[in-house]
Amino acid sequence: MTLPTSLWQTFALAMDKARPGFAKGPWFTMNAVLELDDPLNVDALATAFTELQRRHDVLRTEIGDGIQLIHEQPTAALEVVDEVTTHVEVPLHAPVRLRLADNRLGLHLHHMESDPVTLWAALSDLASTYTAVLQGETLPPPAAQYADYSTAEAEHVLRTREPAATWWQEHLLDAKACPQPSTIGGAAFAFRDDLLSATEVDRVEQLTKEHRSTTLVTLLAALVDGMSPYLGPGDSVVFSTLFGKRDRPAWQNVLGPCIVPSLLAVPRDAELSAVREAVVGCSRYARFPRSEQPIDPRTPFFEYVPQQWPPGFTFGTVKATVIAAAGPKDTGLADTLAIRVRPATDGVLTGHFSGDGTDWTEPLVQQVRDRFRSYLLE
Repeated sequence: MTLPTSLWQTFALAMDKARPGFAKGPWFTMNAVLELDDPLNVDALATAFTELQRRHDVLRTEIGDGIQLIHEQPTAALEVVDEVTTHVEVPLHAPVRLRLADNRLGLHLHHMESDPVTLWAALSDLASTYTAVLQGETLPPPAAQYADYSTAEAEHVLRTREPAATWWQEHLLDAKACPQPSTIGGAAFAFRDDLLSATEVDRVEQLTKEHRSTTLVTLLAALVDGMSPYLGPGDSVVFSTLFGKRDRPAWQNVLGPCIVPSLLAVPRDAELSAVREAVVGCSRYARFPRSEQPIDPRTPFFEYVPQQWPPGFTFGTVKATVIAAAGPKDTGLADTLAIRVRPATDGVLTGHFSGDGTDWTEPLVQQVRDRFRSYLLE
């Protein structure tokens, strides 16, 4: 069975053409490691993993040139290993791996076929399936498959193409976008940094509530303020981003990347209310094909990822606790600038900054980071 690729998959394929090996490569993954308080039944786990793949078509899907190819049979088997690590290679033709080593269990999904929600939903279903295998029971089928989502997404694109094109024309094409800093050159970089303490995060959340806004909007406003002195003249700061689109009940727990690549055209020197309106509009019309939006290849990427770690899972009588989770491994194929901000489990707000050293050099990004903090805490 074949289907056209979803908006996310089409975008990822385009990214790979620009940076060969980035999205099609085996390190473009979503990963989680669990600690088990007792040994698992290996045979039952192997059976449950096979059944998990049978239950969810996306775990048997291979991405080709513009198509999703759904294999009839599972393409992966449980691996019993000496050690479970956070990152492992996942081939594009077999998008899932499950690895067991003593009291550690690792699930690894190719990002072409998954997003963070998929990672946790797959682990939850694996735990339920394992329990059902032990008890000799059969689980009801999933409420939806990713094919249902991607088909509905394509229909939505056709239905809303005209108003979406009009909106993007007004807010992106007709806007006076700020050019990036002049190319000055520098070394590629990638670093992580704590941006706010847990106490400072609480203060920012209070600020957000006072303005009846969201954390994403507040952080984005701070980032625009931090970048503004280094940009050229213009009224709008443009970012690349991703929006989650689990906007129907059926999509809440479906396995598969229910995310849409989009642009964020944010007013420069704007109050939080104006930034909020811009984010709402960009999200509403995000399902407009990215290929039809003229994009400067130097457009920075920004993403805020809320803390989504679940408290744990139960495999029969065995309790499993999440001890590590991570997205794609940094392979050095950097964007011009990418900023990912997320809260850690201890409440600290962390940032991951990477770039190829052109336009936005590491010293310049360090200055943006300092202004970002000042905006939020002044």
